Amino acid sequence: MVDSRPLRGRSEQLSVALSAVRRVRTADASGVVLVSGPAGIGKTAVLTEICRQASGQRFRVGRAKCDEIEQVSPGAPVIALLRSGRDPLISADDNEPLGRLAPLVLADRIATYLEKAVAAGPLVLAIDDLHWADRVSLFLLRALVPRLIGLPVLWVLTSRDRRLESELGTVDHIRFEHLALPPLTAPDLAAMAHDRLGGVPSRHTQQLLAASDGNPFLAVQILDGILPGSQCSEGSVPAEFTAAVRRRLADLDEPVRRTVELLAAAGQPLPIDDLAILTPGMSPDVPGNLLAETPDGLAFRHDLIRETVYAAIPRSTARELHRRIADHLLHAGRPLLAASHVKAAAIPGDLDSALILASAAELLASISPDDASQLALRAFETLRPSHDRWFGIGRRCLAVLARAQHVDETLAIADQLLARTDDADMIGQLETATARPLWLGGRLIELDERCERALRLPGPAPAIAARLRAARALARTRMLPGSEAAEGARLALEVARAAADEEAITLALQASGEAAKNEGRHRTSLQNFRELRSLLGTSYLAEEIIALQLLDRYDHAQTLLDQARRDSDSDVEGALPAIAYAQLWQDFNLGRLDDADAGALGLVELGRQLGTSVHAFEARMIHAAVLLQRGDHEAAGHQIDEAARLGGADVNIREPGVPLMRGWLAAARGDLDRATAILRPLLGTASESRTYWPWWPGWTAVFYEIGTAAGEPEFARQAVELAELGAERNPEVVSFEGLALNLRGRARKDLTLIARSANVLAASPRPALQAVGAASYGQALLAAGDREAAMIQLDHAWDLYDTMSAPDSRAGIEAIMRRAGARRAKWQHAATRPATGWDALTAAEQRVASLIAAGHTNKSAAATLDISVNTVGTHLRAVFTKLGIQSRVQLANTLRTHHEGT
Repeated sequence: MVDSRPLRGRSEQLSVALSAVRRVRTADASGVVLVSGPAGIGKTAVLTEICRQASGQRFRVGRAKCDEIEQVSPGAPVIALLRSGRDPLISADDNEPLGRLAPLVLADRIATYLEKAVAAGPLVLAIDDLHWADRVSLFLLRALVPRLIGLPVLWVLTSRDRRLESELGTVDHIRFEHLALPPLTAPDLAAMAHDRLGGVPSRHTQQLLAASDGNPFLAVQILDGILPGSQCSEGSVPAEFTAAVRRRLADLDEPVRRTVELLAAAGQPLPIDDLAILTPGMSPDVPGNLLAETPDGLAFRHDLIRETVYAAIPRSTARELHRRIADHLLHAGRPLLAASHVKAAAIPGDLDSALILASAAELLASISPDDASQLALRAFETLRPSHDRWFGIGRRCLAVLARAQHVDETLAIADQLLARTDDADMIGQLETATARPLWLGGRLIELDERCERALRLPGPAPAIAARLRAARALARTRMLPGSEAAEGARLALEVARAAADEEAITLALQASGEAAKNEGRHRTSLQNFRELRSLLGTSYLAEEIIALQLLDRYDHAQTLLDQARRDSDSDVEGALPAIAYAQLWQDFNLGRLDDADAGALGLVELGRQLGTSVHAFEARMIHAAVLLQRGDHEAAGHQIDEAARLGGADVNIREPGVPLMRGWLAAARGDLDRATAILRPLLGTASESRTYWPWWPGWTAVFYEIGTAAGEPEFARQAVELAELGAERNPEVVSFEGLALNLRGRARKDLTLIARSANVLAASPRPALQAVGAASYGQALLAAGDREAAMIQLDHAWDLYDTMSAPDSRAGIEAIMRRAGARRAKWQHAATRPATGWDALTAAEQRVASLIAAGHTNKSAAATLDISVNTVGTHLRAVFTKLGIQSRVQLANTLRTHHEGT
């Protein structure tokens, strides 16, 4: 029989929560219940009752608890969900490697397990004390909740704050309930006293209870005689409670008190065997009003008691306890958990603590870079510069921070180390360590200046000088004109190879690849990035994929994309956002605009989950390009502005992407003067560009059409020259060759050349370029008086744009055909697509809907369609919105009804 006393006064909140349980079961829809309130208000009791009743309704229940100490164990509470209870969701063998996976891979693996588990029945996944959650656990929740939409999964979370409410509460198609537990009323307190005392409480008892301010835990302590009655404000712990716990602690025999204090420092339940090792001569007596035996060991009856006991321990004693626990955990092979205790025990000059923290940071670097960075900073701060090990530990900490791409912290430690050395080689090594975070952070001028300053020092070893020259060359690929940057990268690579230094070679190869890409020499770029991947593995896989795309080798690019998605090693973790970015371009270039748009939004969301803006700029640019093709100029302008506002990077990162898109937007709005004014400076320097944006096949056609529409022949001529230069630098690449022929023919009004270009572009893997060829050929045929042949070409261009879901370009072709007197029934059908229902879905959304309705998981659907899991999720949310449904069962029913009616 369940003790109902902790649930007094909670009937309204429980009713809402249990309605959520029933809704998940009956509607097969997802939900989140967040229970919040101060310590002692009854959150755990509510969560326990939800889990109990859900279990009675044949839900499988996974339950876990966050704690303050295990914050350094990335994702531990979420991982624990999978193995909790009598019916774990996964096997011990499946669970064993999870703690070693990086966050993105871990989220995908857990989602896959949960999708399989929910096939056997609905799930309740409950996490208590979310206010203690580590960063990775919070990331996992942000990733998993939207990933599992439409499945019968109810998340039940408790927290002292309203953590994640703003993020989980706004996920589409997730029913979110926030239950803020209020203080108990006087009648509820009286009823609790009646249950506890077996009779009506006296007036004196009621007066004492009123002093608890409606906190049920404190009320129980009063009734059990721990408190004589106290006054407290909401969310606070009364002084009388603290005093009562301290009195109880002082009354204990010394062996028992030592055990209680050690448990308070441990911060989590400890098995009796561990306690016996940690407290020799411990008493078998357990103070029942403070501690309780649990399946995990001896623990405090409530977190408030533990926190109060810990606050009463003298600081020196607490440090000694943490050190003892840390030593025990290190001996048991649990260095990360030991590091949590070392953080609390460390004092200035404590070498052992600094070494433990630095080692833990290195272990965490590939799993949770933010947590690793915190430990590295603490390790560095523990020692003073006068300590003979300070410099060595500082270099280890610098490497962790650089890997985590924490630019400011990396530079802060590097500068402290630099201030205490005069050795040219050491200075060069320290400056080289800052190169990658500065590059990824877009701080190119600073990277260039730091390398230049180090190179001016006399006497660095050849290998060190080679690294600095390579890092400087990398920065200058975004700062100098293309040919100058390429020559600098070439010389840096020569020097690096002569020095036979691998680090210098990798930096120089990256610089050479970037410089070649910016010049539009894509075979050279591919060679450099391919060699770079042979040295560093998957870190530069995305660059290799993009080089393949620019060479029209989309099948090969897709092979590498598929392989990257199948690779579950944590080594690929850092490359995953870049892989998602490469997939965006794959979809966009192959005319899958719906997938590209969904992928762009998914990449922006991924950046939000990871707390980084890497690739957010490019994702917003692609989203804006899709919006322009759909004719939504206002939304496109908003995305361009958002991209331009992304902070932390030099202007070199945002140029020329932002002005290119703003020029295109101005032209789409009919403001050709503004468009040419924006684009003219870029077109004039495009052949020496500092980024590869102007070299994407298709931009030259946009430039040419804007120039001719604006009546600016010089502008159009420059576009033709740029297209021809692209073809010259990329011989036998159909997209470059066809565009050069096309623009040259249009400029000369040469029908034969235009016809030839249409034939060449018809072999391009890019539907948009096929459409350019067909549309320009059709218009040339119209001008030549061959209307029948012209309509064939224009119809083909219209169909291509329609398949791509590019209504703005499609409308342009339709207008040309209308002026020529043509009419087509398909135009009316395309113009009247409904806003809701099956016919409202795009072709990409219909493909995803069909697979999910057939029982595919998000991951298997992504693999089938050669798109990312994030893209599947974005499409699925759009499907739910347009069909007005909330679950995958409803989706299957809707599709069955649709197919029966057709």
